[in-house]
Amino acid sequence: MAVSDSRFHPHVIVVGDRHSGFVQETIRLAGEYDLGVTQCDDIYSAATELARRRDRFLMVAGTFRQLMRGKGDFFALAQRNRVPCCCLLDGESDVERDKVLAAVRLSVRLAGEMADIRQFIEDRLAPEGRRCPEADEEDFFSEQFRATEDELKALLRQETDG
Repeated sequence: MAVSDSRFHPHVIVVGDRHSGFVQETIRLAGEYDLGVTQCDDIYSAATELARRRDRFLMVAGTFRQLMRGKGDFFALAQRNRVPCCCLLDGESDVERDKVLAAVRLSVRLAGEMADIRQFIEDRLAPEGRRCPEADEEDFFSEQFRATEDELKALLRQETDG
């Protein structure tokens, strides 16, 4: 596939083991959309790619377990560089809820299956660039999305009563 040298040509950084089904399927999917692709084995090489391709039209895809290594610093780096990330939740039950919430707070898109990765790519390529999924009105009343008083105070940078 011939890829334009233009800094505006869409490019996806795929993070994970090159032999995994996820990486192979994501690379195949990127080919369908004529995206440039860089496969990185881990978040450290992906961070290097983010720095190297700072002026490109980028997106990142990987499994949640791989991209959330450490304290989620990779997501923060991607957010600072305005590079959207999409993570496949690899179906393992031991994913910590706090880490998922931290990723969501950093605008990481979560995917349950490869069709969600496809939708992420299509949304990124849409004319408006970063279309977000519409929130359902019921989401605003869901218990899992309610913040505690302490969380709200922390968000508002208020001191809590002792």
